[in-house]
Amino acid sequence: MITEKLQNFLDLIKKENLGKLPDDLHVTRKAGALVAISQGNVIKIQKPGVLHCPLFTSLFSHEEINAGTIRDKFERQIENWKMFTAGRHLCDDRIVVPFGASEMMMYALKRGSIDAAITVCEGAGTVISANPALIQGIGAYMNGLFYTTPVPAVIKNIEKDGGIVLSPENAEMNQFKGAIKAIESGYLKIAVTVRGDQQQEIIKIRKLEKSLNKEVKIVILAVCNSGITLQEAETVAKYSDLAWSCASKHIRDIAGPLSILQVGMKIPVFVLTLKGIDFISSYSKDKNLQEILNADAGSKHYITAAGYKEGAIKLNMGKFSVYLYETGGLPVAASDEPGPLL
Repeated sequence: MITEKLQNFLDLIKKENLGKLPDDLHVTRKAGALVAISQGNVIKIQKPGVLHCPLFTSLFSHEEINAGTIRDKFERQIENWKMFTAGRHLCDDRIVVPFGASEMMMYALKRGSIDAAITVCEGAGTVISANPALIQGIGAYMNGLFYTTPVPAVIKNIEKDGGIVLSPENAEMNQFKGAIKAIESGYLKIAVTVRGDQQQEIIKIRKLEKSLNKEVKIVILAVCNSGITLQEAETVAKYSDLAWSCASKHIRDIAGPLSILQVGMKIPVFVLTLKGIDFISSYSKDKNLQEILNADAGSKHYITAAGYKEGAIKLNMGKFSVYLYETGGLPVAASDEPGPLL
């Protein structure tokens, strides 16, 4: 889906490139700013709308976000992981973002709560895989992907590592078609990441699940939600199982109060359904999490890695310790969050 904002960005690139888009072009986003990369080089960056992000600071040691620090981020990723190039590193099993979508899908695949995950990769588009390391390698450093062109070497290596590329000929990004392809490939328990601005895909995936037999379970992970509209946030809250708050005020205001569980404080993940609870429970080796939340049906909880306070239940998530608290309402805010919220 090409939005008006994306089309305007592509038109500027075309104007600066003798009236045509580069044959190799990938558009991602950071801090509300679209970023274009071609032939392993950052060629255009919009002015960011978010000026501070605790995750950005943690991963890349930049306190402020501007065109220069964004460029540095992507140049590091291109140098270290060959992202946006034919040499793209694809498999990894390290936790990069403590409460990241790819990290959760990796663990869910390892522990059998899902049997396939659907994500997107630059140079390949929509990818379906049952390989936990492939899903994590693709997603660990991937911001939202808005436009991509095929990179044959990336597609070949994804397929070599057990992934299914939806459209090798044009690297189409279509998570709804990806869900259909996954089901046709025999997968019944599926997790799929969808950008929050792709509300029609979110609705169609949920309707697809409901139209099939009860053996098919699709967990929808709404990601890359910075700057989405009020209507898009309402769709995310109504149809998704988990929603990443990113720098979105609307997600905090709408999905937050409707959620059962909040995971993390600075950039919360809101778990909206019992299916989402089942999915995220795979990220913890402790059976306590699901048992506690099932036993306390109707109550609300939040999880934080901050130090112990009275009333906390200590749990393991990923490879680190966290604390579970009951609360009267969600969301629970932190002093350090992305800003300004979009």
